[in-house]
Amino acid sequence: MDPEVDFSQVDINLQIAEFVYMLVVDLMFLVALVFLMLPLGIWRQAAFAVMKRNFVGYFSNPTGYVFLCLFVLLTSFAAFWPHEFFTTNLANFDQLNQYLPYIMLIFIPAITMSIWAEERRQGTDELLLTLPAKDFDIVIGKYFAAVLVFTVSLLFSQLSNYTVLLWMTGGELDNLLLFSTYLGYWFMGIAMISLGMVASFLTNNLTVGFIFGAAFNAPLAFFSDSDVILSDGIWIQRLFDWSLLQRFEPFGRGLISMPSIFYFLGIVVIGVYLSLILIGRRHWLGGRDGTSLFWHFIVRAGLVVVMTIAAVLIVQHSPLNQVRVDISDQKINTLAPATIAMLDRLKSEDPESTQPINVEAFISNNIPPEFVRMKYDLVNLLREFDALGGNRVNVNLRQEIGPFSEEANQAEKKYGIRPVTVRSEQRGAVREEDIVLGIAFSGGIERIVIPFMNYGVPVEYELMRSINTVSQSERKKIGIVQTDILPFGGTIVQEDEQPVAIRKLRIIEELEKQYDVQPVDAMSPIPLFEEDENGKPIGRRFDVLMVFQPSMTTSTEMTNILDAMRSGQPTAIFEDPLPNQFRQVRGSMMPRLLTRNGNDPAEIQNLWNVLDLRVARDATPIVNPNTNQPVLLPRVAWQLPDRNPYPRNQTLSQPEHLVIQQTSQRDARFSITHPATQGIDQLYFQFAGFVEPEPSSKLTFEELVNSGQAGTVRTFDLMSERDPTQLMEKRRQANTLVSIAVAIKGPNADGSLPESTDDVEKTKNNLDVIYVADVDTIADSYMATRDAPVRNGVEYRYQNVNFVLNVVDALAGVDTYLELRNRRVKHVTLEKLEQTYNTAMQKVSNLDQELQKDYTTALAAAEKSIRESTEDLEERIKRALQAKTAKRKYDPRRLAAEQNLLQQRRREQATKFTNKRQELENKRQEEKRKIDLEAEQTIQEAQRYYKLAAVIIPPIPPLLVGLFVFARGRLREREGISKARRLK
Repeated sequence: MDPEVDFSQVDINLQIAEFVYMLVVDLMFLVALVFLMLPLGIWRQAAFAVMKRNFVGYFSNPTGYVFLCLFVLLTSFAAFWPHEFFTTNLANFDQLNQYLPYIMLIFIPAITMSIWAEERRQGTDELLLTLPAKDFDIVIGKYFAAVLVFTVSLLFSQLSNYTVLLWMTGGELDNLLLFSTYLGYWFMGIAMISLGMVASFLTNNLTVGFIFGAAFNAPLAFFSDSDVILSDGIWIQRLFDWSLLQRFEPFGRGLISMPSIFYFLGIVVIGVYLSLILIGRRHWLGGRDGTSLFWHFIVRAGLVVVMTIAAVLIVQHSPLNQVRVDISDQKINTLAPATIAMLDRLKSEDPESTQPINVEAFISNNIPPEFVRMKYDLVNLLREFDALGGNRVNVNLRQEIGPFSEEANQAEKKYGIRPVTVRSEQRGAVREEDIVLGIAFSGGIERIVIPFMNYGVPVEYELMRSINTVSQSERKKIGIVQTDILPFGGTIVQEDEQPVAIRKLRIIEELEKQYDVQPVDAMSPIPLFEEDENGKPIGRRFDVLMVFQPSMTTSTEMTNILDAMRSGQPTAIFEDPLPNQFRQVRGSMMPRLLTRNGNDPAEIQNLWNVLDLRVARDATPIVNPNTNQPVLLPRVAWQLPDRNPYPRNQTLSQPEHLVIQQTSQRDARFSITHPATQGIDQLYFQFAGFVEPEPSSKLTFEELVNSGQAGTVRTFDLMSERDPTQLMEKRRQANTLVSIAVAIKGPNADGSLPESTDDVEKTKNNLDVIYVADVDTIADSYMATRDAPVRNGVEYRYQNVNFVLNVVDALAGVDTYLELRNRRVKHVTLEKLEQTYNTAMQKVSNLDQELQKDYTTALAAAEKSIRESTEDLEERIKRALQAKTAKRKYDPRRLAAEQNLLQQRRREQATKFTNKRQELENKRQEEKRKIDLEAEQTIQEAQRYYKLAAVIIPPIPPLLVGLFVFARGRLREREGISKARRLK
């Protein structure tokens, strides 16, 4: 047993409760199955007798238990041995879903090959045919016997695999999802049994019956892999739609789907009817003097097949297609109410005046572990959109495509969706893979393309927003004021006169997926209203105005921005006392670096006066070089390092990096009423400012974000103090609450339009503003973290991007997406493996910190030793220079020699220090590599342990039952036989 696997925290009671719950669910299914077969025992007693005879006969033979053990063993292998099972970290049978149709190609023919072939081989078929029973009774009795044999086999497999999965999770499972999966296996099995039974009626040879049974089922099993031999995408999709795996797919997601049930039952009808024809061929085949009805029954069989396929198609393309019940405990397929309302709205629109919305998704066949859950959610939701969207939403889901396949080339040519190289780490090795993961939405002339779907993006929100946007004829407008932040990109010249390109902010690209985003030049008055032909305002030109770092504007721009705000323009302001992510801007009250539109600096105090905000500033002023006037810089908030929820990230432990999270309702950090903070429970601010309202203000203030227990520090100290100890002493105690973001409204801010643009009153009473004292929250780094939240084994959960989008939606009056932005599907994971992983990663983190400490200490010691080696020489030179300055006697040649010697020694020591630092760095990296390798070995050892248990435990129950039946049978054979006649 692996010592790193911790079983001490396993809740045995919870595991027992979950197992009993699954037993109750299985019992209910068996009761339902008994009620289904009850008519056989009442009205079809011959059929019931045949069923009982075949069922008991199968399990009276040890061969039946051999096949049963083999089936359980194969399902366990397929469920738990693929490496993807551990990389996905999901407590389900997704891996088994992929392999089960092929396992069934072995197991189902083993059940059905003897249904009739054995009767004919032994000559008992004539006895059955002369019974006072109809052919239907014999066929249906044998069919239900095979179904019961398969059902028992599935129960053994389910309970065994369920036990292993329950062990891996520590007691929590989505029981109904797992039941739905095995219910899908059952439907798949009863369909394959009917075709296997047809094969048995064709021959009296068991081997041939087995081969025919596999051959008849093989097309439906292999239709899902038709792309291996076909290149026509249309035919590949058609065949895939009729494959067993595709029709089973809803069950694997916890959905009871009416089209899938009709598909499997349709195969049952075809198989049973063909078996009836074959068992009755003594009546219609004719003989020497009889009339053959061969073609008659061929036509009848063909008509039954056509009628069954037609019935399946009718169900698939009728309202019954939307009869889908999500029985999973976590409701992983249930769309949010807002999404369902949007789809209902789309379906209710006039189809003649609207264009259907086409969604094409291109998903690679090889997805790194980080993307697996996102792919799982994406595929599930796309199928739900396709099913519930009716004729209004058409989804073309292209899965398992290669990065250089024909589908990938088509995606690039048509939509610009290209393979993206993704780095991932598996089994201790860093791999680079080219994957395609893009979606295109089109409706009429509107088109939205997501070139690459990152795994941190809320999937349902992304899909709903894109579909909703392309379905609208007109988007709301966002105006973004051009400031020194350069939100739309540009070029700046550094001090060395080298031009540097600034790319467009990614948050702007994110907003463009929903809004019509336009740049605004505030050097002239900002146009606020759309007017009709009579000059009457009919709407706002911009639904929201966004201003990033207004202190980095000119006085003219500031005046026009303030005029727009006082005219009732909803505005989002991001003003930072000390920006950390933008090299081209400085903080509030500081001189500008750029000369865009001149260098006439804005007075940020005018903005604060209009908003009735008080901003704490330094007690000691500094001189502004542009105005030669003393200014008081705003202070910055800080918090204690122990508030960092990500201790492995040392940057976030620095005091001015605030990670604010909601811990309880009483200790609220975010507004629970304002839409801007709906669903937000963690934000990360860097060198953020803070504000408070003027006590005499008549404006309405709502605090959106507060810091919790925090302190303040002077901006000047952060920029000038290099000694961490001195800086810590200058920080004020962390015992206050400060507001980092506030919503400000005037008493007249009701969103109404004036009768005329001349009637607009520019006053504070019209204000509708959200003020955030940190501009870094719009930086690209937050977008990168949202898209890929797992970095170096740490998953970052702060929601700055969602907060910015919420702010815009709140000001624009859009509440459609607030519920979805932070909605995550909760998946049950392998908790015991996670505990092993977290323990190993914590050990790595602790050792990393020790290595860093040892490295810093050794480096400081080396630096001290080098410094001490030149102290005596520096002291002699210093005394000589003092003597020279005081015009005392000194030896100039000796001074020059010692100065040359000092320079030479410094060069030598610098080289030694560089070599020593490289030596220490190499040693640290080698130790880190060993630590990481040891952690990876620990994790792999735990995985191997579970794999071994997963294939040893499941076959044991059927094996024990088989041994018991075999021993009991042998004992009964020996009863009544004298000892003298028994074999020695």
